[in-house]
Amino acid sequence: MVSSWDSLDLVDLNDHNISYFDYAHANADDDFIPLVEHILNYDLILFVTPVYWYSMSAIMKTFFDRISDLLTIRKDLGRLLRGKTMGSASCGSDDVLDKEFYYPFLQTARYLGMKYSGHLHTYVQDNDIPEDVVAGIREYIHKLKT
Repeated sequence: MVSSWDSLDLVDLNDHNISYFDYAHANADDDFIPLVEHILNYDLILFVTPVYWYSMSAIMKTFFDRISDLLTIRKDLGRLLRGKTMGSASCGSDDVLDKEFYYPFLQTARYLGMKYSGHLHTYVQDNDIPEDVVAGIREYIHKLKT
């Protein structure tokens, strides 16, 4: 349950140096681990991404690939994600999104022992946000608060 929206924190992955997953972990000194340590301060982690070629953004995919580090060299951090809530949201040009889009979010949450709050898809039409999208955002926020 989200008790206060005063403590929301926006993290733009583009502001961080996150290298691609590397089996040799030669990238252990980039921003990934410090960023994970930061987001562990929150009970709810909402991943928001544009839809690019039917998938999440490349930087978000890189972030999700690096979660493998939390299963190998930093299991201590990976265990701290258990019980937290993960949600996902997307924005695209189409009003419909295949359910396969949010499958990586759902399965990652399950694998890490996190609760998955579901997915919200938004879209823009004629440079405007349609009323059904606004209603969907309100509904999703209400769901997150309860």
